[in-house]
Amino acid sequence: MKCIKCGKEATKRDRSVNSGRCLSCYHPFVTEPLQDGLTDMAIKTAEEIVSSHGTFYFSKEHLKYQLQRKLNKTLKGCTIATVVLLIIFIVFLVLAFIKGSFFTTLAIISGFLSIVPLGIKARCKKSISKLGGLVDKWVSVNPHEKLLTAEKYQASLGSRNSSNLDNISFDRVLICERNETVDFFLSNLFHFHYSCPVLGGSGYPEGICQDMLQRLKQNPNLKIFLLHDYSPAGLAFVRKIKTDPKWFGGQRFTIIDLGLNANQKNLFKSMTIKQIDRNKKVKETAELSLFRPAALVAMCGAAINEGVALDLISSAAAADNSGGYG
Repeated sequence: MKCIKCGKEATKRDRSVNSGRCLSCYHPFVTEPLQDGLTDMAIKTAEEIVSSHGTFYFSKEHLKYQLQRKLNKTLKGCTIATVVLLIIFIVFLVLAFIKGSFFTTLAIISGFLSIVPLGIKARCKKSISKLGGLVDKWVSVNPHEKLLTAEKYQASLGSRNSSNLDNISFDRVLICERNETVDFFLSNLFHFHYSCPVLGGSGYPEGICQDMLQRLKQNPNLKIFLLHDYSPAGLAFVRKIKTDPKWFGGQRFTIIDLGLNANQKNLFKSMTIKQIDRNKKVKETAELSLFRPAALVAMCGAAINEGVALDLISSAAAADNSGGYG
């Protein structure tokens, strides 16, 4: 495995005799490929992808989902390999009955080979279930300058809100279900680039939200955009914003639900989380963090500019995952 600091290769034996550290620069390794299904360099590469090479802030959840995408590709490859090898096994088995022992040997070999991708697939599934802990360990050893933390965000909260927005009148506002989503958009200066304040459904950021709401409600042409996870909590958030008088209940404003909603599964169906509830029914949820930061910013920017939900945007920029603002 290659060290992310100095680029030197280190075998498993090298890592073992040096307490899990690089023999050259002594930087600690985080992963064990056979156990985790990932290398340190693979996680570093994933960080480069989610941060768009250091231009976007990202969260631990963004990194986790990027790694899950990588493991999902391995799972898909294993499924294809298993099917191909089983077909080959069946063909050789038929030929063995017809033509004799030579094909019997080939059938046995292909049968054993078909077991290999099944083992890799099982290991990948186990790796996916442990990604949260692996990411926590990674960021503690290898902190990234664009990794969004509560401390980093709070340190610059004032300048990112008041200095950029105090003297501007707004025709639109983005309200997010979770505070972490608000932190993400504000840290990436979404409010500045799209002239759109970003608030949280719990009255976040404190000390700014109420004053901002009063200013927004004075604009009869205000458009309100809602952004949330695909979950029961997300639906409850939309209902609260639309009906609670403290927000926009009973007032004539245009409210557009960007998503995530049930009719938008084409956007996130491959990354849903499936759980069985107490009634033994399968419940699906999906988090906004499954979208790469650059894509989420571009999609939401396009949706707000066009005044439509995420699945209805037509802007080509929204599909561009390379970064930038609309």
